[in-house]
Amino acid sequence: MTSNEPSTSSSLDAAPADNGAAAAGAHELPLWRRILVGFLVVLGCILVPLSVLGVWVHSTLLDTDQYVATVGPLVDQPAVQEAVAARLTNALVQNTDLESKIEDLLPDRAQALAPTIAAGAEQAVAAAATRIVESDQFETLWKEVNRRAHGRIVAVLQGEGTDTVSTKNGEIVLQLQPFVDEVKDQLDDRGITLFDDVKLPANARNGIVIFSSEDLRSAQGAVDLLDTVALILPIVTFLVFAAAVLLSGNRRRTVLRSALGVALAMGIILTAFNLGRTPYLNALPDTVNRAAAGDVYDQVLSFLKLSVRTVFWLAIIVAIGAWLAGAGHLAVRIRGAVKSGLDRTPAEVGAPAPVAGFVARSKTALRVLVIALGGVVLVLLNHPTPLAVLVIAVLVLVGLGLVEVFGRGADMGSSDQAVGAGT
Repeated sequence: MTSNEPSTSSSLDAAPADNGAAAAGAHELPLWRRILVGFLVVLGCILVPLSVLGVWVHSTLLDTDQYVATVGPLVDQPAVQEAVAARLTNALVQNTDLESKIEDLLPDRAQALAPTIAAGAEQAVAAAATRIVESDQFETLWKEVNRRAHGRIVAVLQGEGTDTVSTKNGEIVLQLQPFVDEVKDQLDDRGITLFDDVKLPANARNGIVIFSSEDLRSAQGAVDLLDTVALILPIVTFLVFAAAVLLSGNRRRTVLRSALGVALAMGIILTAFNLGRTPYLNALPDTVNRAAAGDVYDQVLSFLKLSVRTVFWLAIIVAIGAWLAGAGHLAVRIRGAVKSGLDRTPAEVGAPAPVAGFVARSKTALRVLVIALGGVVLVLLNHPTPLAVLVIAVLVLVGLGLVEVFGRGADMGSSDQAVGAGT
Protein backbone atom coordinates (compact mmCIF):
# COMPACT_ATOMS: atom_id res chain seq x y z
CA MET A 1 0.00 0.00 0.00
CA THR A 2 2.81 2.33 0.93
CA SER A 3 4.72 1.52 -2.22
CA ASN A 4 1.82 2.75 -4.36
CA GLU A 5 1.87 6.29 -2.99
CA PRO A 6 5.05 7.50 -4.66
CA SER A 7 3.87 6.04 -7.93
CA THR A 8 0.53 7.89 -7.67
CA SER A 9 2.19 11.10 -6.66
CA SER A 10 4.65 11.01 -9.51
CA SER A 11 1.90 10.30 -12.04
CA LEU A 12 -0.08 13.27 -10.79
CA ASP A 13 2.93 15.53 -11.03
CA ALA A 14 3.72 14.36 -14.55
CA ALA A 15 0.71 16.02 -16.17
CA PRO A 16 1.65 19.64 -15.39
CA ALA A 17 5.23 18.87 -16.33
CA ASP A 18 4.14 17.44 -19.66
CA ASN A 19 1.90 20.43 -20.31
CA GLY A 20 4.74 22.76 -19.44
CA ALA A 21 7.08 20.87 -21.76
CA ALA A 22 4.55 21.05 -24.57
CA ALA A 23 4.13 24.79 -24.04
CA ALA A 24 7.88 25.26 -23.92
CA GLY A 25 8.24 23.22 -27.10
CA ALA A 26 5.66 25.43 -28.82
CA HIS A 27 7.57 28.59 -27.84
CA GLU A 28 10.87 27.13 -28.96
CA LEU A 29 9.65 26.61 -32.52
CA PRO A 30 11.31 28.83 -35.12
CA LEU A 31 9.33 31.91 -36.08
CA TRP A 32 8.95 30.78 -39.70
CA ARG A 33 7.43 27.50 -38.56
CA ARG A 34 4.90 29.18 -36.29
CA ILE A 35 3.94 31.55 -39.11
CA LEU A 36 3.60 28.60 -41.49
CA VAL A 37 1.34 26.72 -39.07
CA GLY A 38 -0.88 29.78 -38.66
CA PHE A 39 -1.03 30.28 -42.42
CA LEU A 40 -1.99 26.62 -42.99
CA VAL A 41 -4.77 26.84 -40.40
CA VAL A 42 -6.21 29.98 -42.01
CA LEU A 43 -5.88 28.46 -45.48
CA GLY A 44 -7.66 25.29 -44.35
CA CYS A 45 -10.51 27.30 -42.83
CA ILE A 46 -10.93 29.09 -46.17
CA LEU A 47 -10.78 25.87 -48.18
CA VAL A 48 -13.44 24.08 -46.11
CA PRO A 49 -16.42 26.20 -47.28
CA LEU A 50 -15.05 26.12 -50.83
CA SER A 51 -14.87 22.33 -50.61
CA VAL A 52 -18.45 22.08 -49.37
CA LEU A 53 -19.62 24.42 -52.12
CA GLY A 54 -17.67 22.51 -54.77
CA VAL A 55 -19.10 19.16 -53.68
CA TRP A 56 -22.62 20.65 -53.75
CA VAL A 57 -22.13 22.04 -57.26
CA HIS A 58 -20.74 18.75 -58.51
CA SER A 59 -23.11 16.34 -56.75
CA THR A 60 -26.36 18.36 -56.64
CA LEU A 61 -26.49 21.25 -59.07
CA LEU A 62 -24.80 19.42 -61.95
CA ASP A 63 -26.04 15.88 -61.20
CA THR A 64 -29.36 15.06 -62.88
CA ASP A 65 -30.78 12.62 -60.32
CA GLN A 66 -29.86 14.75 -57.34
CA TYR A 67 -31.03 17.94 -59.03
CA VAL A 68 -34.44 16.42 -59.83
CA ALA A 69 -34.71 15.10 -56.27
CA THR A 70 -33.89 18.60 -54.98
CA VAL A 71 -36.41 20.56 -57.07
CA GLY A 72 -39.09 17.84 -56.95
CA PRO A 73 -40.68 18.91 -53.62
CA LEU A 74 -41.38 22.40 -55.05
CA VAL A 75 -44.61 21.06 -56.59
CA ASP A 76 -46.11 20.81 -53.09
CA GLN A 77 -45.53 24.48 -52.28
CA PRO A 78 -48.79 26.49 -52.61
CA ALA A 79 -46.93 29.61 -53.75
CA VAL A 80 -45.19 27.65 -56.51
CA GLN A 81 -48.48 26.07 -57.62
CA GLU A 82 -50.14 29.50 -57.70
CA ALA A 83 -47.24 31.03 -59.63
CA VAL A 84 -47.14 28.22 -62.23
CA ALA A 85 -50.93 28.30 -62.72
CA ALA A 86 -50.88 32.07 -63.20
CA ARG A 87 -47.94 31.84 -65.61
CA LEU A 88 -49.68 29.11 -67.65
CA THR A 89 -52.86 31.17 -67.86
CA ASN A 90 -51.06 34.35 -68.92
CA ALA A 91 -48.92 32.46 -71.43
CA LEU A 92 -51.95 30.98 -73.18
CA VAL A 93 -54.08 34.12 -73.12
CA GLN A 94 -51.33 36.57 -74.07
CA ASN A 95 -50.19 34.44 -77.00
CA THR A 96 -53.71 34.16 -78.42
CA ASP A 97 -55.71 36.95 -80.05
CA LEU A 98 -58.69 35.70 -78.11
CA GLU A 99 -61.28 38.38 -78.84
CA SER A 100 -60.52 38.38 -82.55
CA LYS A 101 -60.94 34.60 -82.71
CA ILE A 102 -64.24 34.79 -80.89
CA GLU A 103 -65.48 37.66 -83.11
CA ASP A 104 -64.71 35.56 -86.18
CA LEU A 105 -66.89 32.78 -84.79
CA LEU A 106 -69.83 35.04 -83.83
CA PRO A 107 -72.47 36.51 -86.14
CA ASP A 108 -72.45 40.27 -86.65
CA ARG A 109 -75.30 40.84 -84.16
CA ALA A 110 -73.39 39.05 -81.37
CA GLN A 111 -70.04 40.80 -81.80
CA ALA A 112 -70.61 42.78 -78.60
CA LEU A 113 -70.51 39.53 -76.61
CA ALA A 114 -66.92 38.81 -77.64
CA PRO A 115 -65.28 40.45 -74.55
CA THR A 116 -67.60 38.59 -72.18
CA ILE A 117 -66.99 35.25 -73.87
CA ALA A 118 -63.23 35.95 -73.90
CA ALA A 119 -63.31 36.60 -70.13
CA GLY A 120 -65.16 33.32 -69.61
CA ALA A 121 -62.58 31.49 -71.74
CA GLU A 122 -59.79 33.02 -69.67
CA GLN A 123 -61.47 31.81 -66.47
CA ALA A 124 -61.72 28.34 -68.00
CA VAL A 125 -57.98 28.43 -68.76
CA ALA A 126 -57.20 29.48 -65.17
CA ALA A 127 -59.38 26.68 -63.79
CA ALA A 128 -57.71 24.09 -66.03
CA ALA A 129 -54.24 25.35 -65.09
CA THR A 130 -55.10 25.17 -61.39
CA ARG A 131 -56.35 21.60 -61.74
CA ILE A 132 -53.11 20.65 -63.50
CA VAL A 133 -50.79 22.09 -60.84
CA GLU A 134 -52.79 20.55 -57.98
CA SER A 135 -52.87 17.05 -59.48
CA ASP A 136 -50.44 14.16 -59.10
CA GLN A 137 -49.90 14.46 -62.84
CA PHE A 138 -48.17 17.80 -62.31
CA GLU A 139 -45.61 16.26 -59.95
CA THR A 140 -44.74 13.60 -62.52
CA LEU A 141 -44.60 16.12 -65.36
CA TRP A 142 -42.53 18.55 -63.27
CA LYS A 143 -39.88 15.92 -62.60
CA GLU A 144 -39.83 14.75 -66.21
CA VAL A 145 -39.46 18.28 -67.58
CA ASN A 146 -36.68 19.08 -65.12
CA ARG A 147 -34.92 15.83 -65.96
CA ARG A 148 -35.07 16.51 -69.71
CA ALA A 149 -34.03 20.12 -69.22
CA HIS A 150 -31.22 19.48 -66.77
CA GLY A 151 -28.61 18.85 -69.43
CA ARG A 152 -29.51 22.18 -71.03
CA ILE A 153 -29.40 23.92 -67.65
CA VAL A 154 -25.86 22.62 -67.20
CA ALA A 155 -25.04 23.96 -70.66
CA VAL A 156 -26.37 27.38 -69.63
CA LEU A 157 -24.30 27.34 -66.43
CA GLN A 158 -21.32 26.70 -68.66
CA GLY A 159 -22.23 29.70 -70.83
CA GLU A 160 -24.33 28.17 -73.60
CA GLY A 161 -27.99 29.07 -74.26
CA THR A 162 -30.52 26.57 -75.65
CA ASP A 163 -34.08 26.53 -76.94
CA THR A 164 -35.60 24.81 -73.91
CA VAL A 165 -33.62 26.69 -71.28
CA SER A 166 -32.75 30.21 -72.32
CA THR A 167 -30.77 33.07 -70.81
CA LYS A 168 -31.96 36.64 -71.25
CA ASN A 169 -31.22 39.69 -69.12
CA GLY A 170 -29.22 37.55 -66.70
CA GLU A 171 -31.99 34.95 -66.27
CA ILE A 172 -32.11 31.18 -66.65
CA VAL A 173 -35.63 30.28 -67.74
CA LEU A 174 -37.42 26.92 -67.86
CA GLN A 175 -40.00 26.94 -70.67
CA LEU A 176 -43.64 25.94 -69.99
CA GLN A 177 -44.69 24.43 -73.31
CA PRO A 178 -45.15 20.86 -71.92
CA PHE A 179 -47.43 22.20 -69.17
CA VAL A 180 -49.32 24.34 -71.70
CA ASP A 181 -49.96 21.23 -73.78
CA GLU A 182 -51.55 19.56 -70.77
CA VAL A 183 -53.80 22.58 -70.17
CA LYS A 184 -54.82 22.60 -73.85
CA ASP A 185 -55.75 18.92 -73.61
CA GLN A 186 -58.02 19.63 -70.64
CA LEU A 187 -59.63 22.55 -72.50
CA ASP A 188 -60.17 20.33 -75.55
CA ASP A 189 -62.01 17.83 -73.34
CA ARG A 190 -64.40 20.66 -72.42
CA GLY A 191 -64.88 21.65 -76.06
CA ILE A 192 -62.66 24.76 -75.92
CA THR A 193 -60.36 24.64 -78.94
CA LEU A 194 -59.43 28.32 -79.17
CA PHE A 195 -55.90 27.66 -77.89
CA ASP A 196 -54.99 24.60 -79.95
CA ASP A 197 -52.60 26.47 -82.23
CA VAL A 198 -50.71 28.27 -79.42
CA LYS A 199 -46.96 27.70 -79.48
CA LEU A 200 -45.08 29.66 -76.83
CA PRO A 201 -42.03 31.67 -77.93
CA ALA A 202 -38.89 30.74 -75.99
CA ASN A 203 -38.48 33.79 -73.76
CA ALA A 204 -38.55 34.69 -70.09
CA ARG A 205 -42.14 36.01 -70.27
CA ASN A 206 -43.41 32.53 -71.12
CA GLY A 207 -41.26 30.53 -68.69
CA ILE A 208 -40.27 30.02 -65.07
CA VAL A 209 -37.19 31.95 -63.98
CA ILE A 210 -34.97 29.45 -62.15
CA PHE A 211 -32.03 31.77 -61.50
CA SER A 212 -31.66 35.48 -62.02
CA SER A 213 -28.51 37.54 -61.56
CA GLU A 214 -26.77 40.45 -63.20
CA ASP A 215 -23.50 38.60 -62.58
CA LEU A 216 -24.62 35.40 -64.31
CA ARG A 217 -21.48 35.17 -66.45
CA SER A 218 -19.28 35.35 -63.36
CA ALA A 219 -21.42 32.69 -61.70
CA GLN A 220 -20.98 30.46 -64.74
CA GLY A 221 -17.21 30.69 -64.41
CA ALA A 222 -17.38 29.97 -60.68
CA VAL A 223 -19.61 26.91 -61.26
CA ASP A 224 -17.18 25.55 -63.85
CA LEU A 225 -14.21 26.10 -61.52
CA LEU A 226 -15.93 24.53 -58.50
CA ASP A 227 -17.01 21.53 -60.56
CA THR A 228 -13.42 21.04 -61.73
CA VAL A 229 -11.90 21.06 -58.23
CA ALA A 230 -14.83 19.40 -56.43
CA LEU A 231 -13.10 16.06 -55.93
CA ILE A 232 -9.58 17.43 -55.36
CA LEU A 233 -10.30 20.31 -53.00
CA PRO A 234 -11.50 18.23 -49.99
CA ILE A 235 -8.30 16.13 -50.20
CA VAL A 236 -6.15 19.26 -50.41
CA THR A 237 -8.02 20.72 -47.42
CA PHE A 238 -7.38 17.59 -45.36
CA LEU A 239 -3.67 17.65 -46.26
CA VAL A 240 -3.42 21.34 -45.31
CA PHE A 241 -4.84 20.69 -41.85
CA ALA A 242 -2.70 17.56 -41.45
CA ALA A 243 0.44 19.54 -42.30
CA ALA A 244 -0.54 22.26 -39.81
CA VAL A 245 -0.97 19.70 -37.02
CA LEU A 246 2.26 17.85 -37.84
CA LEU A 247 4.32 21.06 -37.93
CA SER A 248 2.76 22.47 -34.77
CA GLY A 249 4.56 22.49 -31.43
CA ASN A 250 1.20 22.16 -29.63
CA ARG A 251 -0.95 19.90 -31.77
CA ARG A 252 -3.96 19.87 -29.48
CA ARG A 253 -4.15 23.66 -29.56
CA THR A 254 -3.76 23.65 -33.34
CA VAL A 255 -6.62 21.17 -33.68
CA LEU A 256 -8.75 23.32 -31.36
CA ARG A 257 -8.04 26.51 -33.30
CA SER A 258 -8.62 24.78 -36.65
CA ALA A 259 -11.98 23.42 -35.51
CA LEU A 260 -13.09 26.80 -34.16
CA GLY A 261 -11.96 28.46 -37.39
CA VAL A 262 -13.97 25.99 -39.49
CA ALA A 263 -17.03 26.54 -37.29
CA LEU A 264 -16.64 30.31 -37.71
CA ALA A 265 -16.33 29.96 -41.49
CA MET A 266 -19.46 27.80 -41.65
CA GLY A 267 -21.34 30.31 -39.50
CA ILE A 268 -20.36 33.12 -41.87
CA ILE A 269 -21.53 31.08 -44.88
CA LEU A 270 -24.90 30.33 -43.27
CA THR A 271 -25.34 34.00 -42.39
CA ALA A 272 -24.49 34.99 -45.98
CA PHE A 273 -27.12 32.59 -47.33
CA ASN A 274 -29.76 34.02 -45.01
CA LEU A 275 -28.83 37.64 -45.72
CA GLY A 276 -28.52 37.01 -49.47
CA ARG A 277 -32.12 35.83 -49.79
CA THR A 278 -33.59 39.34 -49.69
CA PRO A 279 -31.25 40.89 -52.32
CA TYR A 280 -31.90 37.86 -54.54
CA LEU A 281 -35.66 38.38 -54.36
CA ASN A 282 -35.35 42.15 -54.82
CA ALA A 283 -33.34 41.62 -58.01
CA LEU A 284 -36.20 39.70 -59.65
CA PRO A 285 -38.64 41.45 -62.01
CA ASP A 286 -41.91 42.75 -60.55
CA THR A 287 -43.84 40.13 -62.53
CA VAL A 288 -42.25 37.28 -60.57
CA ASN A 289 -44.13 35.75 -57.64
CA ARG A 290 -41.82 36.60 -54.72
CA ALA A 291 -43.17 33.88 -52.42
CA ALA A 292 -42.61 31.22 -55.08
CA ALA A 293 -39.13 32.55 -55.84
CA GLY A 294 -38.32 32.39 -52.12
CA ASP A 295 -39.44 28.76 -52.02
CA VAL A 296 -37.21 27.99 -55.01
CA TYR A 297 -34.24 29.73 -53.36
CA ASP A 298 -34.72 27.80 -50.11
CA GLN A 299 -35.24 24.45 -51.84
CA VAL A 300 -32.33 24.67 -54.26
CA LEU A 301 -29.96 25.61 -51.41
CA SER A 302 -31.51 23.21 -48.87
CA PHE A 303 -28.92 20.43 -49.24
CA LEU A 304 -26.05 22.93 -49.31
CA LYS A 305 -27.24 24.66 -46.13
CA LEU A 306 -27.76 21.30 -44.43
CA SER A 307 -24.22 20.26 -45.40
CA VAL A 308 -22.81 23.52 -44.02
CA ARG A 309 -24.69 23.01 -40.75
CA THR A 310 -23.33 19.44 -40.55
CA VAL A 311 -19.73 20.62 -40.98
CA PHE A 312 -20.39 23.37 -38.41
CA TRP A 313 -21.54 20.92 -35.73
CA LEU A 314 -18.79 18.44 -36.63
CA ALA A 315 -16.22 21.21 -36.11
CA ILE A 316 -17.84 22.05 -32.75
CA ILE A 317 -17.56 18.38 -31.70
CA VAL A 318 -13.87 18.29 -32.65
CA ALA A 319 -13.27 21.57 -30.80
CA ILE A 320 -14.92 20.19 -27.67
CA GLY A 321 -12.79 17.05 -27.90
CA ALA A 322 -9.60 19.11 -28.27
CA TRP A 323 -10.62 21.32 -25.33
CA LEU A 324 -11.33 18.28 -23.13
CA ALA A 325 -7.81 17.03 -23.87
CA GLY A 326 -6.31 20.28 -22.56
CA ALA A 327 -5.05 21.39 -19.16
CA GLY A 328 -8.02 23.57 -18.23
CA HIS A 329 -9.41 23.06 -14.72
CA LEU A 330 -12.87 21.96 -15.89
CA ALA A 331 -11.43 19.74 -18.65
CA VAL A 332 -9.13 18.03 -16.14
CA ARG A 333 -12.04 17.39 -13.77
CA ILE A 334 -14.17 15.91 -16.57
CA ARG A 335 -11.31 13.68 -17.75
CA GLY A 336 -10.66 12.58 -14.19
CA ALA A 337 -14.29 11.59 -13.67
CA VAL A 338 -14.37 9.61 -16.92
CA LYS A 339 -10.98 8.00 -16.26
CA SER A 340 -11.99 6.87 -12.77
CA GLY A 341 -14.96 5.07 -14.28
CA LEU A 342 -12.93 3.44 -17.04
CA ASP A 343 -10.02 2.43 -14.80
CA ARG A 344 -12.00 0.29 -12.37
CA THR A 345 -12.09 -2.84 -14.50
CA PRO A 346 -8.52 -2.76 -15.90
CA ALA A 347 -7.12 -2.25 -12.38
CA GLU A 348 -8.38 -5.69 -11.42
CA VAL A 349 -6.63 -7.38 -14.33
CA GLY A 350 -3.29 -9.00 -13.45
CA ALA A 351 -1.68 -8.93 -16.89
CA PRO A 352 -2.82 -7.12 -20.06
CA ALA A 353 -4.56 -9.18 -22.74
CA PRO A 354 -2.64 -9.67 -26.01
CA VAL A 355 -5.10 -7.40 -27.85
CA ALA A 356 -4.70 -4.64 -25.28
CA GLY A 357 -0.92 -4.94 -25.48
CA PHE A 358 -1.02 -4.65 -29.26
CA VAL A 359 -3.26 -1.59 -29.06
CA ALA A 360 -0.98 0.05 -26.51
CA ARG A 361 2.04 -0.44 -28.77
CA SER A 362 0.22 0.73 -31.93
CA LYS A 363 -1.89 3.63 -30.68
CA THR A 364 -0.67 6.17 -33.22
CA ALA A 365 -1.03 3.83 -36.19
CA LEU A 366 -4.51 2.76 -35.08
CA ARG A 367 -5.65 6.38 -34.64
CA VAL A 368 -4.48 7.20 -38.17
CA LEU A 369 -6.18 4.05 -39.49
CA VAL A 370 -9.53 4.90 -37.87
CA ILE A 371 -9.50 8.46 -39.22
CA ALA A 372 -8.36 7.27 -42.65
CA LEU A 373 -11.18 4.68 -42.83
CA GLY A 374 -13.72 7.41 -42.08
CA GLY A 375 -12.24 9.58 -44.83
CA VAL A 376 -12.26 6.71 -47.33
CA VAL A 377 -15.94 5.99 -46.63
CA LEU A 378 -16.81 9.65 -47.22
CA VAL A 379 -14.90 9.66 -50.51
CA LEU A 380 -16.55 6.43 -51.73
CA LEU A 381 -20.09 7.68 -51.03
CA ASN A 382 -21.55 9.27 -54.19
CA HIS A 383 -23.95 11.58 -52.35
CA PRO A 384 -23.14 11.59 -48.62
CA THR A 385 -26.03 13.11 -46.72
CA PRO A 386 -25.42 15.25 -43.63
CA LEU A 387 -26.79 12.39 -41.50
CA ALA A 388 -24.26 10.00 -43.07
CA VAL A 389 -21.45 12.46 -42.32
CA LEU A 390 -22.54 12.72 -38.68
CA VAL A 391 -22.82 8.92 -38.33
CA ILE A 392 -19.34 8.44 -39.79
CA ALA A 393 -17.95 11.15 -37.49
CA VAL A 394 -19.52 9.49 -34.44
CA LEU A 395 -18.16 6.08 -35.49
CA VAL A 396 -14.68 7.57 -35.90
CA LEU A 397 -14.90 9.12 -32.42
CA VAL A 398 -16.09 5.79 -30.99
CA GLY A 399 -13.18 4.02 -32.72
CA LEU A 400 -10.70 6.51 -31.26
CA GLY A 401 -12.27 6.06 -27.85
CA LEU A 402 -11.92 2.27 -28.06
CA VAL A 403 -8.25 2.65 -28.96
CA GLU A 404 -7.75 4.78 -25.84
CA VAL A 405 -9.69 2.37 -23.57
CA PHE A 406 -7.87 -0.78 -24.71
CA GLY A 407 -4.50 0.96 -24.72
CA ARG A 408 -5.05 2.36 -21.24
CA GLY A 409 -5.95 -1.10 -19.95
CA ALA A 410 -2.61 -2.44 -21.17
CA ASP A 411 -0.72 0.52 -19.69
CA MET A 412 -2.35 0.03 -16.30
CA GLY A 413 -1.64 -3.69 -16.36
CA SER A 414 2.03 -2.93 -16.92
CA SER A 415 2.01 -0.37 -14.09
CA ASP A 416 0.44 -2.87 -11.69
CA GLN A 417 3.10 -5.44 -12.58
CA ALA A 418 5.85 -2.91 -11.90
CA VAL A 419 4.33 -1.97 -8.55
CA GLY A 420 4.00 -5.66 -7.59
CA ALA A 421 7.62 -6.28 -8.47
CA GLY A 422 8.67 -3.31 -6.34
CA THR A 423 6.89 -4.66 -3.30
